[in-house]
Amino acid sequence: MAILVTGGAGFVGLNLVEALLASGEEVVLFDRGAPPPAAERAWATQRGRLQWVAGDVLDAAALGKAFAARRIDRVLHCAAVTSGPKREASDPAGVVAVNLQGTINVLTAAREHQVRRVVYTGSGAVYGESLRRFGRIYEDNTPALPVTLYAITKFAAERIALRLKNLWGVDVVCARLGTLVGPWERDTGVRDNFGTHSQLARLALAGETAVLPPREVRRDWIYSRDVAAGLVALLEASAPRHFIYNLSSGFDWSGSVLAWCEILKDTYPRFDFRVAAADETPNIGYTDTDRFPMDVGRIEHDIGFRPRFPPQSAMADYLSWLKLNPDFWP
Repeated sequence: MAILVTGGAGFVGLNLVEALLASGEEVVLFDRGAPPPAAERAWATQRGRLQWVAGDVLDAAALGKAFAARRIDRVLHCAAVTSGPKREASDPAGVVAVNLQGTINVLTAAREHQVRRVVYTGSGAVYGESLRRFGRIYEDNTPALPVTLYAITKFAAERIALRLKNLWGVDVVCARLGTLVGPWERDTGVRDNFGTHSQLARLALAGETAVLPPREVRRDWIYSRDVAAGLVALLEASAPRHFIYNLSSGFDWSGSVLAWCEILKDTYPRFDFRVAAADETPNIGYTDTDRFPMDVGRIEHDIGFRPRFPPQSAMADYLSWLKLNPDFWP
């Protein structure tokens, strides 16, 4: 029996594949793009337990073949278009197709192949305007007020998954992810919002200077390896009491961007950074505006999961990964 990861060559997907292989699972990585060379090197000894299947979640036939290849037992559905404003303006139909029809196709295949559980990787973006209105974000008490097309489709996909769960009896649980920082983030062609910490790491490896916006956004960042561990915990939980779980650090990481800059400067002497002057355009962008933290009490209480990486530990681990993969970004 194997676990299928859709979007397995993406940011969240690669962290998941890494975690699953480390725990001894058989994994089917389903993605229309190939894993990066760094992943192929890291998992060269795992090829007996890892199969990459090239395919698109919009291709129901390709999905069916992937499900039949290794008798899929569980699914982590990560495939999505993480769209920015330009893509949403130029190709709204493409965003909607992947994020909604792709989810329906995955759930249909899961039903047909009697999969034990599907974990849908949602997004804290579904809270939308509420992220800036309330002091803390809860699954039940905070209204979902999505603004962007990405957030709207992620919320709609949640509701579709819940409806089909009730109609079909497919065991589905949803995780609303916070903003990730950490290994394996790259440009896959469907991810428009490149994380701040990865932008800085890329400049550090190139020996360039980062020009920061005047003010750091308030954000409950979460380390990507914690996200993978939380998703695996939801996949393995015997009987989740709820359909939706917030998956973030649960607290404000303010100051982490400047701290990361200092760590990178100490490690890569050619790298430098400064805050943009009044007439200067930053070359580092922040993922979004200020957000209040998402509460993670539910996943801790129900599933027993708590993130292991506070900011300092996360940065140390990310730095170790960068040293092992200095050529990750071209």
